[in-house]
Amino acid sequence: MLSNRSNNRASNSSAFHSSLDESLGELSLLLDEQDWEEADRLTADLLLDAVVQGQSGEPALLQETAPSHLTTEALAALPCQLLHALDDRWQRASGGHFGFSAQLQIYAATLETIDFDPALRNWSTPHPFFEEVGWLMLFPLRPIGFLRFYTWLDFDLEAPRGHLPALWYWRVPRIASLQMGGLLTGQGGAFGDLARLDAMMLRLSRCHQLGG
Repeated sequence: MLSNRSNNRASNSSAFHSSLDESLGELSLLLDEQDWEEADRLTADLLLDAVVQGQSGEPALLQETAPSHLTTEALAALPCQLLHALDDRWQRASGGHFGFSAQLQIYAATLETIDFDPALRNWSTPHPFFEEVGWLMLFPLRPIGFLRFYTWLDFDLEAPRGHLPALWYWRVPRIASLQMGGLLTGQGGAFGDLARLDAMMLRLSRCHQLGG
C-alpha cells in the first residue's frame, strides 16, 4: 500500500512538472506577444497550482477543491524556483519594466525612503508601494487608499514600473473583499491587504538571497 502511494505521488509530481513546463512555454509566448493580461492570469494560476502541489502532492487539476487565492501562508511558502522562472520571463519580455524583481526593488526602496505607519489603514494613508506601481485609484487627480479594479489596470508598457504581475494579489475571497471595503471584486475597490503584500515581498527577498 505504501509503495502504491509513493508511486502515485511520483507519477503526480511528474505530471505536474510536465504541465508546468508546458505552461511556462505558453507564458513565454503570451509575454513575447505582449498579451500582458493573459500572461498575468496564467502567472496567478501557476502560483496557485504550486500551492496545491506543495500541500497535497497533486496538481490543481486533480483536486476536487483547489484554492481560489494565495493566502499569507501560501505566499510565504511559494517555491523559489517557480518565482525565479516566472520573474525571468516577465523581465525579459518587458525589459525589466515588469516582474517580481521590479516589485521587490520598488517595495524595498519605499521602505527606505518613505515614512509609513502600517497601523494607519484608511483611504488617506495607502501603502506607498501601491502608489509607486500604479495600483491605486485617483480621485481627484491624487491617489486614495482603494485599489483599482483589476480590469482598470494598465496592461501595456506605458504602465508604471512594477505594475504587473498583479492578479496574484487581486484574487481574494468574496467575503474578504467585502471586509476590506470591496464590492465582491477581489482586491479591487478595497483597501490593500498589507499582510499579504509583506508576505510576498519577504518571500521574494528570501528567494533572492537563496539564489534559487
